[in-house]
Amino acid sequence: MKIGQLVKLHIKKIFKHCEVTDHSELTRLTDNKYSKKHFDINYPFCAVAASISPEDSKRYWTDRYVVQGKTVRVSSQWFDTSRTQFIQYLVSKKISTSEVISSLHEPDLDNNEKSPRPSRKNSRYRGNAIGNAQNLLVRNILSNLGEESFNDQDWKETKEYFSNQCAYCGAESDLVIEHVIPINRVALGEHRLGNLIPSCRACNSKKADKSYLEFLDGKKERIEKIKRYMESRNYVPLGNNEQVAMILDMAYKEVAIVSKRYIAILNELFPND
Repeated sequence: MKIGQLVKLHIKKIFKHCEVTDHSELTRLTDNKYSKKHFDINYPFCAVAASISPEDSKRYWTDRYVVQGKTVRVSSQWFDTSRTQFIQYLVSKKISTSEVISSLHEPDLDNNEKSPRPSRKNSRYRGNAIGNAQNLLVRNILSNLGEESFNDQDWKETKEYFSNQCAYCGAESDLVIEHVIPINRVALGEHRLGNLIPSCRACNSKKADKSYLEFLDGKKERIEKIKRYMESRNYVPLGNNEQVAMILDMAYKEVAIVSKRYIAILNELFPND
């Protein structure tokens, strides 16, 4: 189960704990340092909805919960590195047990999603141009979020931060720009300075769309240095932001819809013999 799903599954139980067992816990959950310590996230576990700025709104899930008379929203900034600490929190607060959590599985897909994909009348071998266009649109959107700007000097300082070496393996030659969080509709990376690090071409190719945490596979010093760099540039990844994911999914699907519309128009003009 993905970390975002695991958190969502326990939100109501956590807030019930705040209502019934520990009335002070809600205040602690709205504290940034407390959340960083117990969940390793960069935003408070939850915040009063009315106090969330428009800029930070995308860092919180849209669902609202009324707890102790306050309407709050929960942070969407979760990554798999927080899984162990989140489970430890649930167990320590007796909100759940390790046995119950380990028994959880991915929710079943809807019947529509389980149904076999219909055959395509005009299927072409490796005809993936639409898929490429869809991915390019998503990449373009994510690359242009916000109004941040940076230049060659900023990139030079970034390379110096990593001692002009590949942030993944330490190689000193053939360095290219690498997105720490991949720019796609799953990872939701952005083209911001805090998401750009130097990488040798070999690591850049091997990492591809993997999480940098997965790619580095427990190399704590390199992981922590990348995290510190991201924080120094005030870059907070979108994480499991459902609003952004939903909008990108709409954009992704619209590309295929538009394509089919014009293909149909052209096929009417030039029908097969």
